[in-house]
Amino acid sequence: MPKPSKFYQRLVFLTLYPACLPVDKALVRLTGYSLVNRIYAKAGGMRERPCLLMTTLHWKTGAPKTVVLPYHQFDHQYVVQGSLAGRPQDPVWATNVRAYPFTWLKVDGTWKFCRAHIAQGEERERIWKEITSDGAYVGYAKKAYPRILPLVVHTPVDPNTVTKPDIDRAQD
Repeated sequence: MPKPSKFYQRLVFLTLYPACLPVDKALVRLTGYSLVNRIYAKAGGMRERPCLLMTTLHWKTGAPKTVVLPYHQFDHQYVVQGSLAGRPQDPVWATNVRAYPFTWLKVDGTWKFCRAHIAQGEERERIWKEITSDGAYVGYAKKAYPRILPLVVHTPVDPNTVTKPDIDRAQD
């Protein structure tokens, strides 16, 4: 595991400026590369991970919300984890996925419609062991304790196969 970089730790405050996240989102849309991901990875002593754009529907308003997240790929599934840098609450996008389990991911320049779920039990343990094998996210998990970091598994599906009852059930 790389050593934490003091230089990048000083840059983390830049990501707090209101203009930073929309600029980073545009950068990911155009190039697939996230400068914010690089800053957090280097500051935390983790290796950089590839990023995706994830669009969810807001749990309350139903409005689309898009975020940039590092991801892990397992076979044909994509996994993102909701560390929120070790804060005591889950990120809003995790709440959105619980309320409406369909997402749109932009990975490698292509949009994919996915069915998403929060990994539980044995599935969660297997994924957690894999993504933390290099020491990544362990510090966030300790900071967030007793909150268990959500691991969201996205499985691409054909949008034409999603039935109306699936959508209605998701909105309950």
